Amino acid sequence: MAIKYIITPQTAAHHYLVKLVFTASANSHKLTLPVWIPGSYMVREFSKNIIRLSASQNSQTISNRQIDKNNWLLDGLDSGIEIEVSYSVYAYEYGIRSAFLDAKRGYFNPTSLCLSIAGYEDGIHQVQFAELPDAWQVACGLAADENDVFSAQNYDELIDSPFELGTFERLEFSVSGVNHYLILSGTIPPFDRERMISDMQKICDYQIKLFGGVAPYSGYGFILNLSGEVYTGLEHRNSTLLMAPYYAMPNLNRSNDEDYIKLLGLISHEFFHTWNVKRIKPQIFTPYNLEQENYTKLLWWFEGVTSYYDDLVLYRSGVINQEKYLGFITENLNNVYKFVGVTQQSLANSSLTSWIKYYRQDENSLNSIVSYYVKGSLVALCLDLLIREQSKFSLDDVMRYLFQQWQQNPVGVGEDEIPALIKAATGVNLTEFIYLATETTEALQFKDLLAKFGLNLTERIAKNHQDGGKYVAAVDLLTTATPVTLDLGARLDKQALGYQVKNIYANTPAQAAGLAAGDLIIALNNVKLTNLEKQLAFVIPNQEITLTLFRQEQLLDITLEPAVSVARIIDLALTDAKLLSNWL
Repeated sequence: MAIKYIITPQTAAHHYLVKLVFTASANSHKLTLPVWIPGSYMVREFSKNIIRLSASQNSQTISNRQIDKNNWLLDGLDSGIEIEVSYSVYAYEYGIRSAFLDAKRGYFNPTSLCLSIAGYEDGIHQVQFAELPDAWQVACGLAADENDVFSAQNYDELIDSPFELGTFERLEFSVSGVNHYLILSGTIPPFDRERMISDMQKICDYQIKLFGGVAPYSGYGFILNLSGEVYTGLEHRNSTLLMAPYYAMPNLNRSNDEDYIKLLGLISHEFFHTWNVKRIKPQIFTPYNLEQENYTKLLWWFEGVTSYYDDLVLYRSGVINQEKYLGFITENLNNVYKFVGVTQQSLANSSLTSWIKYYRQDENSLNSIVSYYVKGSLVALCLDLLIREQSKFSLDDVMRYLFQQWQQNPVGVGEDEIPALIKAATGVNLTEFIYLATETTEALQFKDLLAKFGLNLTERIAKNHQDGGKYVAAVDLLTTATPVTLDLGARLDKQALGYQVKNIYANTPAQAAGLAAGDLIIALNNVKLTNLEKQLAFVIPNQEITLTLFRQEQLLDITLEPAVSVARIIDLALTDAKLLSNWL
């Protein structure tokens, strides 16, 4: 008999009322809610939002007690008799990882709402809705019957199937004979629907063909909420939850390509996870333990390789040109190597400690950690080029091999297995490179490797820490000198009154002077601060200046000596298009 969840949205209170119905098979049963959601490596304590849990059998209240933070025990049950468990879940978190509900929209991941029953995890789990607001629709990757009852084959499939509720827009398209759909909610502007669907078809078609030409699902949904300013997504086996600003949608004037391409990169990234993490995954995730952290050193592969392919697929599928793609590579190089964190933490450690560091970043993180997404993508780039240099194969062949291995025996990838898998797929031994690139903080030797593929890498002093470097299509364009500018050594956000300090970079004047995150700088040399860059341009290097600021309601003066930035920045230039064609 199926386990049933009957969910009633109570929009005014931001509550989902959940009725869990199942048949007892013993005189006691344990109920559990996950503490984290696969794909987002942080303990989130979803059970904190559960209120008023009660249980009954034959209309009689039965004993239930919470035995720890996310487990409940039902006692004194009659076997073979149906049980009803009722509870409310507070849901008011914008995002993609938990649950939200108001009068206009709802979404939830079942990890936030659906208690599991110990011993019943492999049975059919069904979700149906009661008292939905007028005109509300429901979107989910699970199959639904004529009564709108959604069914999962087991609890694992259930929690991998997010739900979107509301009056959303749905666009459908076909790829490789399989239906795909885009769900849009939030602030939906006038946008170029034909262009967006065409580009999404190109992205999906390329990735399906990369992995053999047959989609590993019967349908796929992109659930996109347009709100805020953050681009983020979470992968699921046949869908993805996405958030992006409404201005990232392709406008009809074709004047916002930078934002639009960023959105397409996010879509490409989460779709690639269909294979790399939702099928191919670390052995430690097979199966997931949802009650505690699952430690792996391999997020550099599962997120980093995915990050390498997200933009590469945009180029290969014709969505962006080569110049744009190589500009992304330049940005990635600089987003890793201009910050001190890359010298403090290895990729393997970044993966292992994601639970407490990457997903809990603070104002000092740029000085202490490295991103397994961005540096991982650079390691994947190196692996691709090294394989191409030493064989007739590429990283594409490795990915296909891993997927084939998963189809034959889905046991997952061992912690130290990547070098052997690459060698099995391509014949190339990259054991030493992978060790140095992931277990140490040694700098990757990009210069010689990129030169073999027609690209010239040069270093220079950064204009400031916001300098992202540049890619040009001819090496002689790099001879222009960078103008001398002064740098405080901090990341600042412009406010209505001055600039707020967000981060302090290591080994900079700002750090030496004691400037701190949260400071609101309102004046430079007793003059109102309206444009920091232009006002600093009148300061001579190593000349002492006074910054007037508020810190925790106190008015302070801090003196420091702005200096020419010591950060190193990387520029990239094309020198040989024929050599580059061996890769792009």
